Order: sequence, then C-alpha cells, then structure tokens
Amino acid sequence: MPSPIPRFVVALLPLLACLPLMAQDTDAQKKFAGTWEAKFKDKVICTIRVKAGNPISGETAACSINVDENGDLKEPDSTDRPDEPSPMLNPKIQGDTLTFEEKDGDDVLKFEMKVVGDGQAQLKILNSPVPIKPIHFARK
Repeated sequence: MPSPIPRFVVALLPLLACLPLMAQDTDAQKKFAGTWEAKFKDKVICTIRVKAGNPISGETAACSINVDENGDLKEPDSTDRPDEPSPMLNPKIQGDTLTFEEKDGDDVLKFEMKVVGDGQAQLKILNSPVPIKPIHFARK
C-alpha cells in the first residue's frame, strides 16, 4: 500500500506552481522600474517614475506635452507644468508594455508605455482628444 502524501507537501504545490509567475512579474517590473524622462530640444518635458512592487506603482511629474496639428512634439509652454505629481491609476504590465491611467481634471487619460530597447521606451496617449505620435523616453 503506497504511503499517503504528507499534507504540507500538498499545501506547498500551489505555492511552488506560482514561483515562475512571480519571477516573470519581477523581471517585467525591472524593465520599467526607475525614472524615465522625455526631452524636447534637450529640455525635460515629462518625467515618469515607476516603482516595482506588488502591485507596481508610479507617478508622472512635470509633464508639459504640446503637439502641433500633425501630432509632433513642439516647444512646451513653461507655465503648463502641474506642481504636484500625478499617481498612476490601474497600472498593469503585459510583456514589454505598461498600461496606466491618470486623472486630468474630470477626464481620465489612458497611457501605454512600451520598452523598445535597453533603457528606451515609447509612450502613447491612447485617448487623447488630438492624435499624438509616440513620445520617446529614456531611463535616467
């Protein structure tokens, strides 16, 4: 008659099965963790800070993104920068992409940040009232 499997082994199986997923989450978070800056003519126009954790979190700070009619970046207005950082809402990582939302007055803006190289990313504003081309960010 085979010996029964000890209960603690049965209890550990679900935890052991989750370890690879936790490692994937940690690796994915490492791709995004840190401070990212977008520049226009060597001036920082937006900073995104991402903190690894459970759940991942972050904020945007000093963002002054102005575009022309073609969706290309243009010189920001110096008075257009908010004083307080805005927290990321509903941040989620899927592969090389971090999606999050941000409150802008009564509106909620939706963002998609995609890692495109070592320390390089592109940010898309998904529901902007005007088309905006992806904005290049570099990790500091």
